[in-house]
Amino acid sequence: MKHEETIARQAGISMAGFAFGQLARFGYNLAAARLLGAEALGIYALVVSVVQVAEVVGALGLDAALLRFASRHEGDERRRAVASALRTGVLSALAVSAFLIIFSGWIAAALHGGELLRITLCSAAAALPVSVATLIAGHAVQASRKLAPKVLATQVVAPSALLVLMIGAWYLSGSEAALIVPFVPTALLAFAWVLPAFGKATGVGGVDLLRARRDREMMHVALPLLAVSLFGMFSHWIDIMMLGLLTDPRTVGLYHPAARTAGLLRSVFLAFSGIAAPMIASCHARGDLAGIRNLYDLVSRWVLTIVLLPALLLAIFPKEALSVFGSGFTASSTALLLLAASALLQAWFGLGSTVLAMAGGERLSLVNQAAALLLQVALHLLLIPRYGLEGAALSSFAATLLLSVARAFEMRMLFGIGVLSRKAWKPLLAAAVTGSALLFARPLLAMLTPLQALAAGAAGASPLYLLLIWTFRLEREELEVIFSFIPLRNNQPRNDAT
Repeated sequence: MKHEETIARQAGISMAGFAFGQLARFGYNLAAARLLGAEALGIYALVVSVVQVAEVVGALGLDAALLRFASRHEGDERRRAVASALRTGVLSALAVSAFLIIFSGWIAAALHGGELLRITLCSAAAALPVSVATLIAGHAVQASRKLAPKVLATQVVAPSALLVLMIGAWYLSGSEAALIVPFVPTALLAFAWVLPAFGKATGVGGVDLLRARRDREMMHVALPLLAVSLFGMFSHWIDIMMLGLLTDPRTVGLYHPAARTAGLLRSVFLAFSGIAAPMIASCHARGDLAGIRNLYDLVSRWVLTIVLLPALLLAIFPKEALSVFGSGFTASSTALLLLAASALLQAWFGLGSTVLAMAGGERLSLVNQAAALLLQVALHLLLIPRYGLEGAALSSFAATLLLSVARAFEMRMLFGIGVLSRKAWKPLLAAAVTGSALLFARPLLAMLTPLQALAAGAAGASPLYLLLIWTFRLEREELEVIFSFIPLRNNQPRNDAT
């Protein structure tokens, strides 16, 4: 099967999973905002920010390294590599978990969260080794170009369980239990889901894990990827962390729904980049530079086309989008607009990071992430004390913009990839026309409730945007992908793994 069809089929599964996961997490934040209040939601956001950074440290970059090593090895060599990665990652995560629990009091004091934050952090830290095991096992399955088990475990089972357990704990025992209880059972359920697919795809069993030894060659690749992932994760959560350090959990709780709402846009990019990563690694192993360029152009254009419309809606109706959390949360509407712009830039140019990581540019990607993180920290220190929520969002936007420019330049210099695809004018022009129509219609929607106005805007903009995309004509490869989903078009059996 052609790359286009493989990407579309696997990314369709991935995007559906990521979309569900983002909606479930959105639902968690919505329920927490309504049931627990802004301060408790802020405590949850601060704990998740710390634990997700710790999860990256615990994984040691072995999750991303597996995507490269598994595509190069077969049979016993591949099984030994997977077993080594899983064993090493779990042992590392146990050490990180112990560190968090021991220093939980100091971390809670630094983030102005008190005893409830400390206990919640300990609960989340206890789940960390299981979460890392799920992450590495899922990547091992993904290396076989089977993304569904990992996506279902991390984007369907985990967020659904977290939401259900939070509501159940709140109903039975109150707000504190709702924050503390869900982490460990959620991690166990996700691992139980991915484990059968892991065993089938890799052939790794308990004996292999007991005999596994650290793979020095893999670690040589994994550690730079760890640094890249660590800087990326810090960059993702640094606004939450800095708000916690410089303000208080309630301010974090007001900001977090805006960040989570804008984060819905990232699910499209993550879906496509997840399946494109092993393909880019395979192209690099074959020395197929043209293949890398084609994949970059194709995936970036598809992501841009899908993300532009919801980004427009968030930018034009920010208060309406945040009103679902409660009237007090509309104070972060300006932050939502800036964060939506940041998410759009990341979705458009973010694949450059995947290309660098999969095609031998780990250290350059590391420099990119380190520079962006340092810039974010400096801007947060400067702007948060002056402008609060808006300062955090503006800092994130400025850092994302500069990182996107740097990645575009690097893609041009290293791989001959143009800054802008010559075919990108179609979704951009369609978005410009649709956005103009939304701005014209916005005063007419003022008589409606906020949610009604948002729904009416989406209902009117969606068919217009799709009609314009169709009018500008789809590219040949897009038509091939669409036709490949038509039943009975081709009665010959297909092999989805090619």
